Amino acid sequence: MKNILDQLKTECPFPEVFQDTERVEGSFIDVPRRKIGHIRADHDNYRWWSTVWPCHSELVTPAITMEIDQVYDALTANDALADFETLVQFCHAHPEARVRPTEEQEYNFYLEGTFFNYWIRLITRWRDYNMYLNAFSKG
Repeated sequence: MKNILDQLKTECPFPEVFQDTERVEGSFIDVPRRKIGHIRADHDNYRWWSTVWPCHSELVTPAITMEIDQVYDALTANDALADFETLVQFCHAHPEARVRPTEEQEYNFYLEGTFFNYWIRLITRWRDYNMYLNAFSKG
């Protein structure tokens, strides 16, 4: 049976999301207008710890929240990125996902969900935030 890692893409299938941006309150950089928010997570060799950072919360519905939670749970499941070492192995198996060709610690992956598109930044530095799960409205 396939897990969520098999669905991740290394080329962004929704580049238009990053072209329509605005400055939102509390941010010093422009963010995509379709960004709902992101989950920032790190693994401490015991478990995943995460924090939700909302953005454009007026776009959020219970169904949307459920999808984001399901994607995060699938990414951090035992058959996916169960721990830090598994995350590192997965990233190193996909050098084409590097942020820059010479960068060996940051990787970009993309997922098309039902309600959202997701940009997943994985970081292989120990004691850093290891995952940013960014969610963008499709419409």
